Amino acid sequence: MCPIDKQQSVPPPEPADWQELFDEQQTIESHAPYYNYTGSIVLPVGDKRKYRLFRLPNNIRVVCISDPDVKQSAVSLAVNVGSSADPSEFQGMAHALEHLLFMGTAKYPDARDFETYLTSHGGYTNASTTSTITYYRFAVNNRGLAGALDRFAQFFIAPLLDTDCVARELNAIESEFRSNVQNDAQRRSHIMRATCCSGHPYSQFMGGNYASLQTSAEQMGVQLRDRMAEFFAAHYSADVMNLVIVGGSQDGATLDELVEWSVNMFSPVMNRNVVRMAIPSHPLCEQKLGTMVRYQTLGNAHDITLTFALPHTSHLYCSAPEQYVKDLLAYGGLGSLQACLKQLGWIASMSVNSSPPNINSPRLLKIKFSATPAGFMQYDKLVAYVFAYLRAIRAQGVQEWYFRELQAMAQMSFFYGEPMYPITVAVNIACQMCNVYLRPEHVVSGTQLLYEFDRDQIEAILALLNPENYRLFLGAREFPDSACLPEVDPHFGVRFGEAKLPSELTSEAELSLVTLDCAAQLYFPEPNKYITQHIATTEPNSTALDCDVQQAPLLLERNRQFELWTRQFSHGALPRGSISMFVETMAVHTTSRGQVLGELLVRVLNDRLAKELYAAEMAGIKHKLLFSEHRLCISVIGVQEKMALVLLEILNELRNLVVTNDEFSLHLDQARRVAEYMQISSPRLQASWQQYYLRATPRWHHMDWAAELNNVAAADLQEFVSEAFSQVYVAMLVVGQVSDREAMCILDQSLAALAPHSPIPSVLYSQVRAVSICPGTYVQRIITDNAANSDNSINCTIYTPTPTRGTGDYRSKAMLSLIAHIMAIPFFDQLRTQEQLGYMVNCSWIANNSGGASGLQLCIQGSSNPEYMCLRVEKFLVDFTPRLESMSECEFQANIAARVTANLELPRKIVKATNQVWQKIQDGNYDFEYTRELNAQLESLTRADMLEFWHTYVNPLCASAEMTRVVVQVWSAGAADLAPGMRSAEVMAEYPLPTIALHLCLTQIGADELLLSDVGRFVATSGMPSDPNLDSGVEIDADGPRLTVAEYQRRLAALYKAVVLETAAAEQMLGKPSAEVERICALIADDQAQLCTALQMALESDQFTSSLLTSQPAILCGHKTATTLMQTFSGAWIISDYLAFKREQPLCAPAIPVIQLQAKYSSRPSIL
Repeated sequence: MCPIDKQQSVPPPEPADWQELFDEQQTIESHAPYYNYTGSIVLPVGDKRKYRLFRLPNNIRVVCISDPDVKQSAVSLAVNVGSSADPSEFQGMAHALEHLLFMGTAKYPDARDFETYLTSHGGYTNASTTSTITYYRFAVNNRGLAGALDRFAQFFIAPLLDTDCVARELNAIESEFRSNVQNDAQRRSHIMRATCCSGHPYSQFMGGNYASLQTSAEQMGVQLRDRMAEFFAAHYSADVMNLVIVGGSQDGATLDELVEWSVNMFSPVMNRNVVRMAIPSHPLCEQKLGTMVRYQTLGNAHDITLTFALPHTSHLYCSAPEQYVKDLLAYGGLGSLQACLKQLGWIASMSVNSSPPNINSPRLLKIKFSATPAGFMQYDKLVAYVFAYLRAIRAQGVQEWYFRELQAMAQMSFFYGEPMYPITVAVNIACQMCNVYLRPEHVVSGTQLLYEFDRDQIEAILALLNPENYRLFLGAREFPDSACLPEVDPHFGVRFGEAKLPSELTSEAELSLVTLDCAAQLYFPEPNKYITQHIATTEPNSTALDCDVQQAPLLLERNRQFELWTRQFSHGALPRGSISMFVETMAVHTTSRGQVLGELLVRVLNDRLAKELYAAEMAGIKHKLLFSEHRLCISVIGVQEKMALVLLEILNELRNLVVTNDEFSLHLDQARRVAEYMQISSPRLQASWQQYYLRATPRWHHMDWAAELNNVAAADLQEFVSEAFSQVYVAMLVVGQVSDREAMCILDQSLAALAPHSPIPSVLYSQVRAVSICPGTYVQRIITDNAANSDNSINCTIYTPTPTRGTGDYRSKAMLSLIAHIMAIPFFDQLRTQEQLGYMVNCSWIANNSGGASGLQLCIQGSSNPEYMCLRVEKFLVDFTPRLESMSECEFQANIAARVTANLELPRKIVKATNQVWQKIQDGNYDFEYTRELNAQLESLTRADMLEFWHTYVNPLCASAEMTRVVVQVWSAGAADLAPGMRSAEVMAEYPLPTIALHLCLTQIGADELLLSDVGRFVATSGMPSDPNLDSGVEIDADGPRLTVAEYQRRLAALYKAVVLETAAAEQMLGKPSAEVERICALIADDQAQLCTALQMALESDQFTSSLLTSQPAILCGHKTATTLMQTFSGAWIISDYLAFKREQPLCAPAIPVIQLQAKYSSRPSIL
């Protein structure tokens, strides 16, 4: 029996020793005890951060890190418990508790206290639940760390678990679940778990929903809140918690202060002596191995996944035998399984992953293929190729040189890599400490390093990847035989079927016969030529990047054909750099056909380069290609020594590309599938994309270029490649420790590879132009093609005026960034937490740096109808006005400071150092002083300035002539079918929006007998009784007697009953069952339901004025009316054709530089 096999019956070794080298010490100020680790810790070379590892008296493991270069601190706490601990009768319990824990504590009872505090100190928070770990994290500016940490600690000491909050968060969990149901990756993951061994913790419903939690509690006659408290008491124990604090020492705390705070604040967490969570049995029992599961997808995808059963290997993290095997399987270079299957036209992509290494349980290794239709039809041969490749690997034997390559690359990444962001550091260390076998000296390095070579363990893992030790998953939207999907998952509603694998797929001998002719195509990788051999021996000065966030790049050269920029960047002993480049070509600018050919070119290139440059990717040299409107954009980032080599490989492949009919057909089919999937993607994304299309021209909708896919052939793409780069303009930015001469050499080599005939003639050069949307309110309604998606979405963008050409429009951007910062958490809390409009609720701002207006963006996705969402957003803006008006000067200045500090955060990675200036070059405004100017404007703002801006451009009640807002609504097919005429321009022109929203709410609960005209009359004829004593449903206010909302609810329910009877009598039918009618009447009378709010808004429409009702009519192109746009009841414009809308609007002038462009060299020095 091999070593790994033995471990399935023999328990792993004892956990790592976290007692011996921990000496008792006391904090400096309070003299509180803790146990400090006195051994050494494996750290990056030259790391100037200070670390302290210790245990609290209650056995929480703590790592405090003092970083001299960060302005934002971060904290994470991982609890070694997850969804696998859910009681079978309350599946989703761990996830629900994760949601609820933030909702108030005994010391800080306000449910919004923590998020409010973080907002005022430039922070944010989140949490996640996995199978065996729940981890919480937050970030905050350095000065706010102490207050945030104290609040955070209380979640684990005395959470309130308030009953009202339980109800709200259950609705949030239900919304999250409904969102996941529409996601094919989530559906696949759920089916893989649900079809594991029955009763195994891994097979449970991981996230839960309202039914699995609240409905289950009601059926059992228990209070869910009480069961959640029991779960907390049973599993949230100090001895299974790991805490990591990363604090900035510039304007924050010292290392000793971090230790002081953690000891004093977290020592009160109760130690319940809980054993760290481990799952001894395997989720793939003998009955599940050798089976095949077919399941139905939403998108037109073809997924093939092989899942192998592996034993517990967390204790083997030092030798990491899985890593060796996974890297070989995932390898994409010549001779690889991936390259071979792509060559056959069977797959588009492939991935290999396994359970996270910090989970103390048996493991699953998954090989997933995104297959083509041809590959899916021949899934049996594809599986045979997988085992053929595994045979080739085993025949070669375990190669120590290959392990040493992996080890060297891991060492370069950890010891000489770029510093991670504080929040990433905190989460990674907290989670990897959940591995009970992790030794204290490896608390930082964890599984990032390969410490030792163990041939036997690698061979043992390879031996388990055999035809008798796997199960197969096949996912597609349609199967030839629908009878193969006899079952329906009770939670996600996925149709699936499970059967035994045919014998030819479980026999090594039979599988080998299928692939006799492919032996020469599959072979072991060659040594990686991209691994750098040159590492500086000098001690680096700092972990941070030597790159000021406000540092401008240097323009070396500029003429009619190219411009060359450099930006100095240094970090550590291993020089890193980046090359960003765009190639301007007129071939893709003016038509959607050009855009389609550009997209197909990138697809073909990426596929070709995958084989050639996979080794470079493994060595940490990443590349990216995309067509952005009329430019081919290329970026290479990584070890500076090799990045120019990778760029030349890309450009040579581009200019020598010969497109075959087979590969063109493959990528054309994939492009069609992407376009189709975009049509059924999440409503939130579709709304965001539509806003993007509306903001500039020419900018093509994905359905425009999807239609063009039917009109192109391989010969067209070949012609495009030949002609597109004959006339070009090239811009290049080189970032790193590069001399002028080296940068010029890279540009020369690139131009030589491209070999353009001439620059683009100035008369033909044009730019994407921002649309200058005229003041007014515009509404576009889209119906999603995804019949299974029940969610709707809105994206409301409020624009500032188009800026003066050549200016940065810093004041408007400063205002928008400040308002979005102040509004973000209250917006989320009110509309997501309180009103439960949807799980995805977001407030942000967009900066248009291409000459157009910037804006405030408000987004919601949920089950509420879009009209109701719009009204609630506007009601929020109205109600938020007093909060801004009453804001204290102290609070105002704290928010200003939070924004300024966030803007000054140093780039931790070269990609950010690059993007900060590259985007300005791409935009054509060269606004390298953006951060400095934005912060200067922020610091000059007053409360009066903010309020004036708010009332002029944002507050719906003001209805300023300068107010501009564009609302995109995405309707689910189900919501659209409920009221097919509700979105028509005629209806919008005849009825006020609150009346329409009320009718939609009624339709959603099943009261479809009530017509819009019925609801309109009900609202219009609602009046006040003359004598309040005549009606118990009357209240007295400052304006005299009026009916209560409850009375209107009663009358509306009575109207509904009457209409149901009239309808049944007119059609001579029995009508709805009385029980159903009473159910709907009860919903109408529910004072906590959205319908009640909608009714109140409709009745109070005189008092509450919506800009969607009384928008200022826009003057389009100098005319009072537009030729293609219709208006609503009170003047909002309805967009029915986005291209026609853009034609009606004036265009902004092209972006021009805000600085004078003066090149360092007017004539180039010799580079020979």
